[in-house]
Amino acid sequence: MIKHWVITGDTHGMNPVRAGNINRNMSEFKPEETGIVILGDAGFNFYLNKSDYKKKKLSCVYGYTFYCVRGNHEERPENLGYQVEYDPNVDGAVYVDKDFPQIRYFVDGNVYTLNNHKCLVVGGAYSVDKWYRLKRVEGTKEHPGWFPDEQLTEAEMRGIMNATAGKEFDFVFSHTCPMAWEPRDLFINGIDQSMVDKTMEVWMDKLKDNFTWKCWCFGHYHADRVERPHVEQFYNDYEDLENIWNRWYDKETYCLEWWLPKSPYMEWCDLEHEKK
Repeated sequence: MIKHWVITGDTHGMNPVRAGNINRNMSEFKPEETGIVILGDAGFNFYLNKSDYKKKKLSCVYGYTFYCVRGNHEERPENLGYQVEYDPNVDGAVYVDKDFPQIRYFVDGNVYTLNNHKCLVVGGAYSVDKWYRLKRVEGTKEHPGWFPDEQLTEAEMRGIMNATAGKEFDFVFSHTCPMAWEPRDLFINGIDQSMVDKTMEVWMDKLKDNFTWKCWCFGHYHADRVERPHVEQFYNDYEDLENIWNRWYDKETYCLEWWLPKSPYMEWCDLEHEKK
């Protein structure tokens, strides 16, 4: 059984145990008892060829179990014949790679239990480099690395909104984030933002107010920092789920963690206001 949970961001096909970070930061955790949550774009289902197979095989050598939020740069697991199984480690149904059962994908909109924490998962996002990827392989049989159903459908968004209304969650794990939290300083230069489809981000603005939540973790924008009070963005970092929980609740360690990278849009003084 999984006893320890570690959160990290987009791995994009790199070894999720890259640079030894997981071993260095979580050396007290046994691999067979540790679940690594990747907040989208794991890179396991990107090229859809032998390259993906090799990356999966290398990643599974270490003994960890990977639980992936679906990102935008990856095929939906249901389109690849992943089996849906009940997983007692998270008390819910997940997609399981039949060739690599250590690789599992959360189902978009489902609620899971990790270390007694109730966690909502919301995958998907828009690829700002969509047109570049399509143009690059135009007239060839090469896979563009873009997937038509990368975002949630209207039906999926409506279903998640209805199912979560008025409920309470300890964590939300998502790939992208609500529009109000967009890290504009991390936008890619040269891309006209007026041409970017922000359907999911606009919808997530409403979603975040649809229920009560305590900690929100997301990836997608390739940075490691506190985006807002109770909201953290991940990329290269690995962090114990309980450390995140204790930062904002229980022990409220954020008061001592002055060294945490912070978004330029964050008002750190808001924390004192929230406590009053």
